[in-house]
Amino acid sequence: MAPPEAGKPPTRRQLAAQETRQKLLRAALENFSRRPYGEVTVGDIARAAGVAHGLLSHHFKGKESLYAEAVREVDQRLRTATEFASEGPVVDRLRRHFTAHLVFLSEHEDIALNLVLRRAQAADVASAAFEATREEGVRAICALLGLDADDPALLLPVRGFGAACDEMSLLWLRNGRPVEIGALADAWITLLAGSIRAAYGFAPSPALREALHTLGWGAARATVDPMAEETPEGQDCR
Repeated sequence: MAPPEAGKPPTRRQLAAQETRQKLLRAALENFSRRPYGEVTVGDIARAAGVAHGLLSHHFKGKESLYAEAVREVDQRLRTATEFASEGPVVDRLRRHFTAHLVFLSEHEDIALNLVLRRAQAADVASAAFEATREEGVRAICALLGLDADDPALLLPVRGFGAACDEMSLLWLRNGRPVEIGALADAWITLLAGSIRAAYGFAPSPALREALHTLGWGAARATVDPMAEETPEGQDCR
């Protein structure tokens, strides 16, 4: 569907096409949030949307592309709900961000279990959407901590942190939320600090050392970190 020209109101045909597209997207979200990707058919979505079967391919080029669009729609809602606060201590801002993330998942449990946290079942196009979302989240956290997200030392540990948070969220929801949201958010901060400590082990740098101190990974960790090193300034970097 061609977008309306700038400064001109959309035509009736364009409005009808936009409405059909939104119906299909809503139907896709409803179906994919209730059942795994492989169990949902194009016919299921078309019937739920109340439109002809062929319109799904016309607007989204098939089920896989529609699934990717549903992923992007949910991710946009999640980003809006978990936007970082602009003020306050970094750890408090991280805690509020992680808490909001978990609140969103708990309030939209079907979407969380069958769409947000089902990355392993995604097809190629949807996988790209998932990875783009995770990459954006990693970059936002790195920016908050004053870190370069393109630092090779961060690649494995910080992306591993993101994958671990997804897995913990999935288990948390499936097992009846055995710990409080605040406790889980604090655990994620600890995991994040551990990931950055791993990056520091790969390639020590002042930026990583400063991020560790920001997260409270200081001298108190000495008794549990046999690999501890003293920084050039004589401060413990753990």
